[in-house]
Amino acid sequence: MHIKELEESKIRKIGHAFGYYDYGKEEGLVSCYRSQEAAAVYINGFVRMSLKGGMLYTTSERGEGYIAYKLPGQKVSLKAGMELIKGLLRSMNFKELVQFLKVLSKAGPDLKNRMDKEKKPYIFVGLVCVTEEYQGQGYMRKLLEMVFAEGNRFHVPVILDTDAQSKCDRYMHLGMQLVGTRDFGKNGKLFDLIKYPD
Repeated sequence: MHIKELEESKIRKIGHAFGYYDYGKEEGLVSCYRSQEAAAVYINGFVRMSLKGGMLYTTSERGEGYIAYKLPGQKVSLKAGMELIKGLLRSMNFKELVQFLKVLSKAGPDLKNRMDKEKKPYIFVGLVCVTEEYQGQGYMRKLLEMVFAEGNRFHVPVILDTDAQSKCDRYMHLGMQLVGTRDFGKNGKLFDLIKYPD
């Protein structure tokens, strides 16, 4: 279900689910932020950008889960992009932002950049979130089935990256393939995943 409006409280729930994710013994990119709340603030900005950019979907009107994805050829408007920039600037000061960009540059290009360079079309998933009260009830599968259907419709792969082995394992269980791992040292790893069309 495509979303055009979303209450601020639901945007914050999505941010909270990301910012306060339990990595167990793993280190996620959340460690680049000064706090879990700062990471949640950034995710809130990403959700607002996705909403304004027409890229946010949900499982139903109850909002059990949300997915943000960009279709081939879909552009992010300046107005939408400003929401992401605002979220970033609210979550980090200048010094933290420079450090974050250094961390990201350490491990080389991601799958998205490699596919862009090769001029291969794809659907990019920027966010998958099952809100905390609905976790463990099959909603992640429903979200991925939505975007996989779009991949089949456009005859293009679906790609995403994630910052925890536990998340990567779930994506692989649901049909994605691991095609690369980028190591950020003490700040964890990013796992690049792909699902080819059926």
